[in-house]
Amino acid sequence: LRMRFKKSQLYESAFTPIIIGLLVGFIAAIMGIGGAFILVPAMIYIIGMPTKLIPGTSLFVTIFISAIVTILHAFNYGSIDLILVSMLILGSIIGVQCGQKIGEFIDSTELKTLLAILLLLVGIAIAYDTFFAPDLIKEATFNGTKTLGPFSSFIKNLSKDFPVQYGIISIIFAIVLGVAAAFIRRFFSGLRKKYFKPAK
Repeated sequence: LRMRFKKSQLYESAFTPIIIGLLVGFIAAIMGIGGAFILVPAMIYIIGMPTKLIPGTSLFVTIFISAIVTILHAFNYGSIDLILVSMLILGSIIGVQCGQKIGEFIDSTELKTLLAILLLLVGIAIAYDTFFAPDLIKEATFNGTKTLGPFSSFIKNLSKDFPVQYGIISIIFAIVLGVAAAFIRRFFSGLRKKYFKPAK
């Protein structure tokens, strides 16, 4: 059963987005995430959706996924910190406005590059927490915090003593990193077009 999606200019099986949505919802419920990191690559490489339409579409879908997961976690576990949520919402509102304005000047290739960098960083962070962090924590606990370097000790104390400020700094750092990656990509793209012009 194939359907034509006029807005996305796609002619795709109706079961493909349903199956993707099923997997995203399942993983979101287990891990407590919105599912955008899974949904966005799936829309690009499986469905073949135009990159410019992906941010709005993925965020619209994430609204419903996040709302359902939030309600389930709130009623079943009572695991929502309203103060922390308020701070995250405030930072997200500012970040969305900045990202939307900057996104107007970024083409599809640069958006894909930015997405790849973000996914790579998330993958590295998850792999580090899974395979290396437990051993380092045990070693630091056994030998004392002297085993940690100055930077690691600073991050540890900052996240422990000032969690709200630490979260705000992390959000700002992520925004700056994303913008920097986009401009670096544009810079090298300009060099490539200038010095490596295709032969006619």
